[in-house]
Amino acid sequence: MGVDPKGDEDQISQCVILIGGLGTRLGELTKQVPKPLLPVGNRPFIDFLIFEAKRRGFHKLLLLAGHRSEVVIDYVKDGRLEERFGISVKVAVETSPLGTGGALINALPLLDDAFLLLNGDTWFDFNWRDLVYQARLANAPAAMALRQIDNPDRYETIELSGSIVRAIRPRRPLIGSALINGGVYYLTKAAILGFSTPSSLENDIFPSMQEESFLHAFSYQGFFIDIGVPETYEAAQKLVASQVTRPAVFFDRDGVLNVDHGYVHSPADLTWIAGAKLAVKTLNDAGFYVFVVTNQAGVARGFYEEGAVTLLHEFMNKQLLESGGYIDDWRYCPFHPEGVVLEYKSEHPWRKPEPGMILDLLKSWPVKTVESFLVGDKESDVAAANAAGIAGYLFDGTNLTELIKKLVS
Repeated sequence: MGVDPKGDEDQISQCVILIGGLGTRLGELTKQVPKPLLPVGNRPFIDFLIFEAKRRGFHKLLLLAGHRSEVVIDYVKDGRLEERFGISVKVAVETSPLGTGGALINALPLLDDAFLLLNGDTWFDFNWRDLVYQARLANAPAAMALRQIDNPDRYETIELSGSIVRAIRPRRPLIGSALINGGVYYLTKAAILGFSTPSSLENDIFPSMQEESFLHAFSYQGFFIDIGVPETYEAAQKLVASQVTRPAVFFDRDGVLNVDHGYVHSPADLTWIAGAKLAVKTLNDAGFYVFVVTNQAGVARGFYEEGAVTLLHEFMNKQLLESGGYIDDWRYCPFHPEGVVLEYKSEHPWRKPEPGMILDLLKSWPVKTVESFLVGDKESDVAAANAAGIAGYLFDGTNLTELIKKLVS
């Protein structure tokens, strides 16, 4: 089958979520509300998926709605999704049940050339960007994330040859462990052309791809929950909220992530420190939040404007995304008491060694402070970390991956 596995875009930014199922195993709970919109804690379950997608660089959301689609439309509007998450949101509605495959075919005009697809009733917590990276490395038109679980009698099981799916086994009583479909997929638009509606991803499209030997899969470990039955939905009330709270690593920027040439502020000036990209991805894979906290006195000194800082950070994150990594959030301080730009000529609680940037991130994100730490190249970085109540470590400028592996081993 001749398909372009990368599509026309170098960078995938669309996340598509299937939320059209009836959810019959949950009985009365899903008669009025689609399963992914059921409350978990004090939020709809799908909120957690959108949060995870956004922080990994997927800023375009497409919801595939069917059952009670009007509730989905109200959720998008009344829940202020675009405002809350800083993303664009579209909804594709199937007017009659089309199945999981049919929902995709129905939404073809709204699909990017390549995209991430999620089952809306499961959360598989691993680095979704790595699935995109591995799929593209394998030149795969389609790929699924797999999870090894014990007693997988509720799920189809997957058999591999290398990264190619060789068999999809039906649900059956099994003792021991096996690989199951984790409900996270990398797909190209070209790979699903020609399929009809109604159809099922699991029963029609993926088996057809498997027979043609172009369906790939990659195995990951990580938190996994399916809210599709009463007992797991009940368990999700505590498990999901606790899973969102993670340890974090705070990086200084110049001299830690990039070579400090002096007031680096444009992509042309950027030289990555040895091992920096892999260090970020290593932390993403290990389940840490990754933040950057950087003093940018060049703004106060008049060397560049704040917009240059933002553009450089966007460029850096794009390069990280291309290799399967990402920065969750950035903070910078443009103030300096000796600045020449009056607007920025002052002391500021965000300027290290003050802890303001770190404290603001701790306030904005659900961070486990006890397991968190900062890596910087100056004593002022370590002082800021200690003032914020986290550990701080000095980087000697050699290889950042080697240091990170020591710190998280």
